[in-house]
Amino acid sequence: MPNASAMQTARDIRLPGQDLTLEETLRVMDVAREMRDRRETAEEMFRRDDFRNELRQKLLRTAQLSGDKVTAAEIDAAIDQYLSRLHTYSDPEPGFKSFVAHCWVWRKRILAGVAATAFAAASLWFLFASPIAPLSPTLRAQRAVAAEVESASSTLDRIRSMTDDVEVIQMAERLQGEIRSTSDVTQALAARNRLDEIASTLAEEYEIRIVAGTNDKSGLERSFQDRPSIFYVFVEARTSDGKVISRQIRNSETDKPETVTRWAVQISESAYRRLAADKSDGVLNETVYAVKQRGEMQPTIQLDGAVVKSPSTLTQWK
Repeated sequence: MPNASAMQTARDIRLPGQDLTLEETLRVMDVAREMRDRRETAEEMFRRDDFRNELRQKLLRTAQLSGDKVTAAEIDAAIDQYLSRLHTYSDPEPGFKSFVAHCWVWRKRILAGVAATAFAAASLWFLFASPIAPLSPTLRAQRAVAAEVESASSTLDRIRSMTDDVEVIQMAERLQGEIRSTSDVTQALAARNRLDEIASTLAEEYEIRIVAGTNDKSGLERSFQDRPSIFYVFVEARTSDGKVISRQIRNSETDKPETVTRWAVQISESAYRRLAADKSDGVLNETVYAVKQRGEMQPTIQLDGAVVKSPSTLTQWK
């Protein structure tokens, strides 16, 4: 029976690999797996060689039995060609099953595309076709017309507050009616602009005064051989603080409107002769031709005896 010293010595002896660390253990396992993979690869090669040899023997026997004169080299070449094409991929025949298979493989992309298409369609509907579509041409036109209707209503109230002229108010109401009844933004805008022009004209206040400067001509006599002469005075529109303002005047000779600060207006011969006599000393005392008051559409002629039927106006003269 071994003594205690021998047993202690036996316990002190360490076998190889008895105190492996975790890293060393994993390394050993990797080596074992690699050896297993190599063994399986070798076995597969042996099986493939066995399969090749068996197929070769079967083909040789078949050729002998059928009387075919086939050499071993030809059989080996046929086997090589067969094995090279054995695992070659080719697309399946087109059909419903193939279509379903492709749809399943691409299901995530298809679903993403369907979701994106649905989102785009919903966005377009919201922007252009929904009841609150911000980019719908029809809805935008309706909103624009509604804005013109509201603006026209406010302008009409201002017109009524400035004048009692029934004809002017009726004209403004007709323009407002045109805006309410149309769905065309262009027509609504044109009618509202005419309404604004009426309000602006009613709000104006100025005097039309005859040019009375010492070095300025105050009148013009235009003579003709086949008809009576026409008499004019040169006038300017001035505000209450004396500022000259421009006016749009239609030239009777060209029938074209022009924006000017000085123009000529026809008066009667008697008024012209009286003004000429007044300025014979170089100073014209009677200078007010007409007055435009707030609430009126046209200036009222103040010059005595100056009124003529359908007076002509000039914007250019020599």
